Amino acid sequence: MSQQKQANPTASAHTRAGARGARAIRWTLRAARNVFAVLGVVFVYLLVLGYQQYTDRLAAGDTSCALTRCL
Repeated sequence: MSQQKQANPTASAHTRAGARGARAIRWTLRAARNVFAVLGVVFVYLLVLGYQQYTDRLAAGDTSCALTRCL
């Protein structure tokens, strides 16, 4: 019985608060990683779409508006 640790409520509350903060940081980083993954997929989609439009215009012979804004 002499080797048992005595309960210290302030230490356990401090440990729980630290664990809560670490858990919040992990959740935030995981959410940010997922948001950046979705944005990366959207970027690649728009990149492929733009390249397809460019090749379509190039094949049609309409290269005057391919790189500049048509007015």
